[in-house]
Amino acid sequence: MRSIEFKVDKNVKLKKFLLSKHISNRAYRKIIKDSVLLNDKKIRNNIDLSVNDILKIIIEDENLNYVPIDKEIKILYEDEDILAVEKDANLTVNSKGQENLSNYIANYFKNNNIKSQVRLINRLDMNTSGIMLIAKNPFAQAYYQELIENKEFDKEYLALVEGDLKIDENILLNIKYDDKNKKMKVSNEGKKSKTYFKTLKTYDNFTLVYCKIFTGKTHQIRLSSSNLNHPILGDKLYGSNYDMNRFLLHAFKVEFKRFRDGKKITIFSRPSFDKYLNSKN
Repeated sequence: MRSIEFKVDKNVKLKKFLLSKHISNRAYRKIIKDSVLLNDKKIRNNIDLSVNDILKIIIEDENLNYVPIDKEIKILYEDEDILAVEKDANLTVNSKGQENLSNYIANYFKNNNIKSQVRLINRLDMNTSGIMLIAKNPFAQAYYQELIENKEFDKEYLALVEGDLKIDENILLNIKYDDKNKKMKVSNEGKKSKTYFKTLKTYDNFTLVYCKIFTGKTHQIRLSSSNLNHPILGDKLYGSNYDMNRFLLHAFKVEFKRFRDGKKITIFSRPSFDKYLNSKN
């Protein structure tokens, strides 16, 4: 039986304690029915907890929600609640009718007896590579998505952009979907996006740029780069002149506080840009 275990550190009501551990009201209502143990005894009421009580939330076994496909994945980090892997370019995360990352994760879950659905915490475009996080239970998924919504989950990228770009500033744009051209566009009617760009190194025809996003808007790095007249190499949709089988954007770092104990976790992933750098110089 899988479970999430907490040691109570003060006298408090059960519901208040669980909410402080980022268990949602909806999850609490489900847990209280038949999925919580206090000192190994089932409870079904919002009772008083005492210091040093041990609270366990039972995690129900689930069937896989994707067909397992046997493909090796690069694991960057793993604990009881999440898995961090490196996604390759030219791979969707969960598109129907296509072999995708979720198929590979399902196979990993199957081989390692992780009886859980595949729950994606963050997403990357098909041609963006880098760090993807997957939750092993619904409570962890809810926690990490709340971190993202509250801007307490740092996501940082590296990009190769066209031309000589010297920059060290936040780019603020209002962006919305352009139905006609099937991409995002700058519009006064759009939602606000904020992206920090900093030049790291310049080459003959392009620039390596560090990017940090403060808003989770679709294509915000890609559109912001294009709006600066320095599109990401290979990103034909947003104006790149380079024809390659991907575009050079990589999610290289994530940082967050871990679900169960609040420990700060930092995960890195190195981009595979070298062959492009060597070929373009």
